[in-house]
Amino acid sequence: MSRFKKKEEGDRRTVRVPIRFTEQEAQKVKHLAEIRQMDLSEFMRRAALGRKADVRYEAEIVLSICDLTRSIRALHATFIEVGQMPPEAELLDLINQAKEAMLRISK
Repeated sequence: MSRFKKKEEGDRRTVRVPIRFTEQEAQKVKHLAEIRQMDLSEFMRRAALGRKADVRYEAEIVLSICDLTRSIRALHATFIEVGQMPPEAELLDLINQAKEAMLRISK
């Protein structure tokens, strides 16, 4: 016996609606869906139909901290590329502080 119940014919999502975005618009919509921890289709359905799609601010903060960490690592790589010695201790300290912040937020 299946654990999942099949949806009635009228409840199945079978119609595709193509939509075009600029690259910038697409990135913004994806980001807005991501911070709500929704897939893109669900976010767009809710937005189009005027349904609530609460922002989970904790997720947005964690994503921003992840972006910050990636930027720090890119900065480190740039130092190396141009032949400069990166400030290892300071950059590592920043990354560790970012990790600690993410852990505090996710509790």
